[in-house]
Amino acid sequence: MKNMRKGILVGALSMSMLVSAPLSASAASQAGVSDAPYAVTAKYEKPEKQNQKKNEGQGKKNEAQGKEIGKVTCTSAGKVNISFRGQVTYTDAVTAAIKDEAGEEIPCKIAKKNKGMMSVSASGLVKGQLYTIMIEGILGQNSGEAVTIEKTFTAKGMKTKCKVDSAAVQGKNFVVLKMKSAVSYKDATVLVTDSNGQECEAKIVKKARGNIKIQISGMKKGSTYTIVVNGVKIKKEKSYSSITKTITVK
Repeated sequence: MKNMRKGILVGALSMSMLVSAPLSASAASQAGVSDAPYAVTAKYEKPEKQNQKKNEGQGKKNEAQGKEIGKVTCTSAGKVNISFRGQVTYTDAVTAAIKDEAGEEIPCKIAKKNKGMMSVSASGLVKGQLYTIMIEGILGQNSGEAVTIEKTFTAKGMKTKCKVDSAAVQGKNFVVLKMKSAVSYKDATVLVTDSNGQECEAKIVKKARGNIKIQISGMKKGSTYTIVVNGVKIKKEKSYSSITKTITVK
């Protein structure tokens, strides 16, 4: 009899557990509780994989934007040669523009280009002045997205055929430089230094096709001065360069 009672009690407890389990699960579901361990395992990704997916979406853009202009050189014939830090490709509508410090655009056009460099013909560059070159239509090697890259440079490395024939001191404060051929000017400036490298107060007071008159304050007899005139060229040249003449006051 006792065994029968124990069997009935065990059976009742088992039935109670079977009935309560679904009710508990149903209640948890209604309360908005999810099966958290399984959900976290299915959605979890390692940080490096997450960053990899993020970078994949930006790869094309970064590759195009990563192109940079390296060295910029100029010639007296008006050529601006640009080298790139890496190989580039171009859109069919690639363009180049050059602006001076005041934001004025310098007439130019693309003369030559390849994967490593570009040559731009420009009119009116002045040696020693700052310019910004902008190239629009650069592509990444595996990207269809074009960007504009730019670089500020100083016009230098420009040689000119403009030469000084002779120099004459007039009075106490003036020097006239006579040119070997007719010259033209653009934003012409003068820099005068003495034998110690000290800058002297000086200015251009007259510009003519065949000569330049310069006023130099405080010239002394027996002293030597170096005169640099910037912004001159002969007719056949496209870019303006500089001429240098050293004189000794007698």
